[in-house]
Amino acid sequence: MPLPKLLLLDLDDVLVDYSQERRCQALAEIAGVSPEVIHRAVFKSGLERRSDAGEFSLDDYMNLLRSEWGLDILGEDFIKARRFATRVRPDMLKLCEALKNQVHLGIFTNNGHWLHQHAERIVPDLMPLFGTRWVCSGSIGLCKPDPMAFAACLERLGFSAASALFVDDKVSNTEGAISIGMPSFVYESTAQCIDQLRQRGFNTGDFHAP
Repeated sequence: MPLPKLLLLDLDDVLVDYSQERRCQALAEIAGVSPEVIHRAVFKSGLERRSDAGEFSLDDYMNLLRSEWGLDILGEDFIKARRFATRVRPDMLKLCEALKNQVHLGIFTNNGHWLHQHAERIVPDLMPLFGTRWVCSGSIGLCKPDPMAFAACLERLGFSAASALFVDDKVSNTEGAISIGMPSFVYESTAQCIDQLRQRGFNTGDFHAP
């Protein structure tokens, strides 16, 4: 069986540890309110979900927080809070380094277009490996697990479903990928991911997750 041409990975909770709590804490300090107020404004209100769906830009997002919630937060600070809440997983970074000469590496994440625009500041360690092979749901106006989101992502990256392999920590997302003919598996841990990749013919060398 030939190796996939594209290894398409989820971002949050696969390549990075992402903490919504840390993000709310950082924004609360900036805005001078409690983390609970931030959580209601950003997440419970649906604004983050709408951003993920590509309904508005980062500037519009900040304007909505200001007009609807009285929160005066600069886009610059919003980006800094996202970085504060995002930690690249060293073992996954090392694994991707081992794979970079065997397959094209790509990211497909449910996040606003603004995250892609500022990825070099939010996850700088990933940029040398992934470069421009990023697709955020907000950039295409479609979110996982919608099968059309996967089709749009692959079209943007220039790969067919059959030539790619998708990895995500959510079962529903892997099912969405499989529904359009893209092989996929659920991420559980770096060690399990290594085992799945080896079963598919990848050479991970002597790399073992601790």
